[in-house]
Amino acid sequence: MSTQLQQVRAAIRGKTATGPDASWWSRVGFWAGVSVIQLVVLEFVVSATWRGLYSYRTNFVSELGVAFCGPAGNWPCSKLYVLMNFSIALFNAALVVAALAWMITGVLDVRGGVLLSVAGLGGIVAGTVNQGLNYQIHSFGAMVVLIVGSLGIIVAGGHRTLDRTSKITVTALGGIALAAALFFISGHHFGIGIGAVERIAVYSILVATVVLAFAHRNTARRVAARAGATNDDRRR
Repeated sequence: MSTQLQQVRAAIRGKTATGPDASWWSRVGFWAGVSVIQLVVLEFVVSATWRGLYSYRTNFVSELGVAFCGPAGNWPCSKLYVLMNFSIALFNAALVVAALAWMITGVLDVRGGVLLSVAGLGGIVAGTVNQGLNYQIHSFGAMVVLIVGSLGIIVAGGHRTLDRTSKITVTALGGIALAAALFFISGHHFGIGIGAVERIAVYSILVATVVLAFAHRNTARRVAARAGATNDDRRR
C-alpha cells in the first residue's frame, strides 16, 4: 500500500499527517484548490469559438462539451468541445485531491472530505460522459457535484481552523450554491436564465474552493511557525 493511501486511511480514522508530510500535502491542497480557476478560463475560450449564439444566460455549461447541437442536433458547436469536457473533469479531479489533502492535514473533517470527494467523482463522470454521449449519466454526475458539492462546501466552511471571515464567506457561498442548484434542478430561473442559475451554483463552489485553498495555506504557515517557535524554545 502506498504511503499516500495509508495517510488517507489514517485521516479517515482521525489521525492527521505531521512534519514534512503535512507540509507536502498542504502544498498539494493549495495548488489543487487554486487550479479550479481553469474552468472559467477554458469555458470562455470554448464559448468564444462556438459556431452560433452561445449564451451564458440561457445555455448550460455542459452544452460546450458536445460536438453538435441545435434543435435537430446537427449544428456544429465548437471544435474545442473536448477541451471543455477535459476542463470539467480536471476541475472535479482537483476538488477530490484538494479535499483529501485538507483532510490529511487536519483542516477538513471526514464529513467534508467525503462530501467533496464524492462530488468531485460525480463531476468527473459528468466531464467524461458528456450529454451527447449519455444524457442520463451526464446529468446524474452533474447533479451530484452541484448538490453534494454545495453541502461539502457548507461543512468545510464550519471547520475550526478557518478564521471568521473565511468561515462566513465559504459557508455563504455553499448556501448560495445549494439554493441555486435546487432552483436549477426544479427549472426556476427567475428571469435571469437557466444557464445563469447553473453558473451561480458552479461558480459559488469554485470561488469557495479557492478561498479554502488560500485560507488553509495560511493555516499551514501558522502551524509551521508555531512548530518552529516550539523547537527553538526546546533548544534553549
